[in-house]
Amino acid sequence: MSTSKKTVVADHLREALSRGAYKPGERLPGEEELAERFGVSRATARLGMRILQDEGVIAIQAGRGAFVADHRPIVHLATPVSGGTDSERFEDGYQPHLREAGYDQVEQRIKVSLDTMRPRVAKRLRWGGEEEGPHGGLVVIRSCDRFVEGGLWQSQITYFPFTIASNTPLMAPQHLEQGVASVLRDLGHREEWNWDIVGARMPSQDEADSFNLGPGIPLLVHERVVYDGDRPLRFTETVMPANRHQLLYSGGEAPEELLLMASDVNIFER
Repeated sequence: MSTSKKTVVADHLREALSRGAYKPGERLPGEEELAERFGVSRATARLGMRILQDEGVIAIQAGRGAFVADHRPIVHLATPVSGGTDSERFEDGYQPHLREAGYDQVEQRIKVSLDTMRPRVAKRLRWGGEEEGPHGGLVVIRSCDRFVEGGLWQSQITYFPFTIASNTPLMAPQHLEQGVASVLRDLGHREEWNWDIVGARMPSQDEADSFNLGPGIPLLVHERVVYDGDRPLRFTETVMPANRHQLLYSGGEAPEELLLMASDVNIFER
């Protein structure tokens, strides 16, 4: 099967990008130049560039041209590491990394709501529908949207069984300075262990608009369920654009400088 002309254009550009012929943020040749170089029409050159835009490797700006995508993700601390705290701790864990990366306007907006335990949440919290009093099937939901320079950067939602969070500080739509784990501990629930799942998916149109994502950019989804013994205490889901975040896990006796070392790593480097 012969390769289409638009694919030829895309393949040549992709190869040039992979060997570093163009630097992140650099403007690419225009449609007319590419059409002449590859002996195709401008329309075909444009289609070839759109293939790379859909892959998230270039950004096409109306009236300005096409530019190499400049992905500079910050570290999302998936687990506590020496020199830093879990990214679930906004002021101690997530916010400082953004400020160190040069972002000045960083804020978190919290909402709290009450809902029935939907099947997806019930599955994570291992609630099988058995009654635990009149509110056994309810969850308290803490939503934390994190904004950078006015735009949505990361969204985190934590679900607590109503029997745990009812009439506690967890239901207040305010920043918990001491952190969720400390509040739970004060309530007699100790976070003994957890499991995490990390995956990637393409955003819905609403999510793409909310995060201001261009074509070809997936979302990272980080799920965590925390237990006290065999009892689930909470289910936390963090959704974040893959071009802005990279997850850091550590094990063993990691050195104090690990956070600094990892902050200098960019998975998009070629």
